[in-house]
Amino acid sequence: SGSQSRYQDKNIKIDIIDLNVDKLPYEDNHFDFITCTEVIEHLENYRRIVREAYRVAKPNGFVVFSTPNILNLNSRIRYLWTGFQNLFGPLNIGRDMLFSTEGHITPVSYFFLAHALAESGFRHIDYEIDKKQSSAYPLLFIFYPLILIFGKKAFSREKRKGFINKSNAHMIAPINSMKMLLGRTIIVLAQK
Repeated sequence: SGSQSRYQDKNIKIDIIDLNVDKLPYEDNHFDFITCTEVIEHLENYRRIVREAYRVAKPNGFVVFSTPNILNLNSRIRYLWTGFQNLFGPLNIGRDMLFSTEGHITPVSYFFLAHALAESGFRHIDYEIDKKQSSAYPLLFIFYPLILIFGKKAFSREKRKGFINKSNAHMIAPINSMKMLLGRTIIVLAQK
């Protein structure tokens, strides 16, 4: 399109692929650092691109993924009332239709992204947020005590059942943290 040609640089090679079906067009162990910024929520199978990132990352290389934080308080409350997280909503049938959610089709929480990274072989998985949502502070005063009480009970029950254990406890611990409850976007870093 006209807007793309304005930014074209004939010295820069751009590979265009469909991340839902194509492998990344790079050899194994190719990159020291890989970023996937605001992409996984647009994919039908985000775990596939996580595995591809592992394949093309060099040993000890780093990856960074970012996605809307569906665990923040605003998103949790919206889910409670509507069944849809923030930035995700009803989708039209048929891909030729415009998405009201700007193409967001797959909500991915921190736990499931961290789990996908760990299952792919990444280690030293950590997260950060881009900024705190000031609109969530009033909700924090109302709901934080309830989240602490009922979250602790629910997680204790999951531990007794064996669903929370040494392999995943570190990925579950941040779910009700202040950063997670207030953060707009999660940014997850991992090392191969």
